Amino acid sequence: MKFPVKKEKLYMFLDIFKTLHWAISELKQFRARLILYIIVLVAHALYEIYLASKVGNIVDLALVDDMEMLVKTGILFIGLYFINIFISIISDRLAARNYNSMFNALELKVYRKIMNSSWEELTEYHSGDLITRLASDIKTVAGNTSGLVPTMIAKITMIVCAGIYIIVLDYSMLIVVAVVAPLVFIPSRIFMRKIYLSQMEIKNMESRINSYNKETFNNIQAVKAFNLGHIFYAKMEDFENQRRKVDLTCNTYSICSWSTTLLAGLLGMSACIGWMFYRVHMGVITFGSLSILVYLTVQAGLAMKTLLSLIPTIMEYMASAERVKGLLALDNEEESNEADMLEDFTMAATREGASVNVENMYFKYKNGYSVFEGASLTANPGEIVALVGPSGEGKTTMLRIILGIVTALKGDVYASVLDKKLGLGKQTRSIISYVPQGNTMMAGSILENMRLIKQDATEDEIKEVLKTACIYDFVKNLPDGIEHKLGENGLGFSEGQNQRLSIARALLKDSPILLMDEATSALDVATERNILNNIMKKNPKKTVILTTHRPTVLSMCDRVYRIADKKVSVIGQDDIRKLMDEF
Repeated sequence: MKFPVKKEKLYMFLDIFKTLHWAISELKQFRARLILYIIVLVAHALYEIYLASKVGNIVDLALVDDMEMLVKTGILFIGLYFINIFISIISDRLAARNYNSMFNALELKVYRKIMNSSWEELTEYHSGDLITRLASDIKTVAGNTSGLVPTMIAKITMIVCAGIYIIVLDYSMLIVVAVVAPLVFIPSRIFMRKIYLSQMEIKNMESRINSYNKETFNNIQAVKAFNLGHIFYAKMEDFENQRRKVDLTCNTYSICSWSTTLLAGLLGMSACIGWMFYRVHMGVITFGSLSILVYLTVQAGLAMKTLLSLIPTIMEYMASAERVKGLLALDNEEESNEADMLEDFTMAATREGASVNVENMYFKYKNGYSVFEGASLTANPGEIVALVGPSGEGKTTMLRIILGIVTALKGDVYASVLDKKLGLGKQTRSIISYVPQGNTMMAGSILENMRLIKQDATEDEIKEVLKTACIYDFVKNLPDGIEHKLGENGLGFSEGQNQRLSIARALLKDSPILLMDEATSALDVATERNILNNIMKKNPKKTVILTTHRPTVLSMCDRVYRIADKKVSVIGQDDIRKLMDEF
């Protein structure tokens, strides 16, 4: 796979700094621990330079044949080396603790952001992509913030301090370093952006593969039923081939960067060591000083090699950080300024029931698609109100507006109780129960699914709502009863059984307003009518708004609205009878 050729830009290193700054800002609660880890690594680097000076002393003592001092210095050196090992153990432990804490904190922060984000913005991401960002990208960001940043600082400290020590021992090395440094730096700079673009493409391919896998496994029954396994395999093979090509392209850039910089580094190191031997030959420095210089040069060279080998990791870090930033930059759901009225309003609505009112409402999605222009409807306590109309005209969108999942551009959308009035939105979901389209049961027991809505629900309360939803007898006869385990998306139960369980779960909330989006589409007519009758008998003041393509239930409704052509209009009994006859 080819990547767009871009002119290398001087602000790449500034971008790296910005990424590091952003990550540390997002994980600011761990700054003290991160600083402690950096201090330990820097101390370790300085300690290794100190050990190098002792090596020089041992060499000089060996040359003067002072055996007593040589033994004492050797014993001291061994002790110092054990201290060096102890520092390494401490730094490894700190690194592990920092990584785990940062990963957990960042994962939870992004997860909460997703939960609080605007639904419309979230729909721009495939769920597989969200999962990839939430797992793989956050792991990369946390791992490199906790490990990469301190490692870079420690290695840079080693290079700088070793360089200073070398120059102090022999100032002429300053000229050699000034000549060699650009030779090492320039080759690595050439490939940075290419590696970054490759890493970004790899991340995108991972998201595409995970998204495709999720789609496949969610629809595995249909895939098998239509005997499409070979087609899905072929597409997956194509995805993997693309991923492999991108990965190898990135690897090619990484190898080119590493090999050219390593070659330049070896040439530079050879030049430095050659100059040192020349200085010994001239009698300017001792063999002990030579040992220190060679050791420090090698250590600085290894540190430089480590830094250069981190270039692909740094580019992956930047790519993952951009993807995590994208999630954290999502807009939150709109908050109402009427939240202080909610408690009193909820008490009144629970006691008296609540009306739902939509007046002269306009709405269009962010993609510009207009759904409503001047729409109005009303649903009062004790009423069942139906929304009918062609698919795609806005029935589900109307329920989303009432729930505050999307927000009207103009007009009023509110609930009312007697003389109280409260705008419908995120804050009023506490007074609304909702049964969405499709299968929303989750893997786990029936009891666990029910208690998602009400965590302290008793078994008697659950038994009651199961009876209301006409599913209790079925659950009672299961081998494990209410503890019976469901598979993913209610696997193991029919669509109708899952619908009734979803209705029971919504009823457990016992809210004054109930929204049902095609919630009885898989039920027979008699069961559908029984459930609605049970709901209204249980709470005669409940406000029920349902969408349906099946007119068989319309005769039970107090009012029926047709949604079509961006308008909402009440239809009369003649139209209802016509729909029932046509059905």
